[in-house]
Formats: sequence, structure tokens, C-alpha cells
Amino acid sequence: MKRGYCPKCLEDLGVLNSPKHLRVLEAQGKFPRRIGPLMWDADEVDDWFEQITGSRPRRPSSDH
Repeated sequence: MKRGYCPKCLEDLGVLNSPKHLRVLEAQGKFPRRIGPLMWDADEVDDWFEQITGSRPRRPSSDH
């Protein structure tokens, strides 16, 4: 099973967009893909975060 980030996990990382807005960004290819209705692929989010910030994110306390 793939590790995923829920909306709370993303908020812990500093991603404050709503799930609805993240789906729009995902459709535009600007945010990693979902692996469930409210779950995003953690490896892809980690890679995206590193590209944006220059460092790997710490694993959120609510990581699944």
C-alpha cells in the first residue's frame, strides 16, 4: 500500500489549499496525483515539496 497524505498531513507541511483547489491544481499538472478521494501520493508530494523548497519535508505527525 502506498503512503499517502491526507488534507491534515498537507496542512502540517504548509500546503494550505483546500482539497477542492488541490484537485484543480492536480488536473492542471501543478500538484501530485491523488491515490484516494482525499489522499495524495506521499512520495510524489515529497518530490514536489523538494522541488519547490529545495529540501525534503519532515514527515507530518498525521502521516498515513
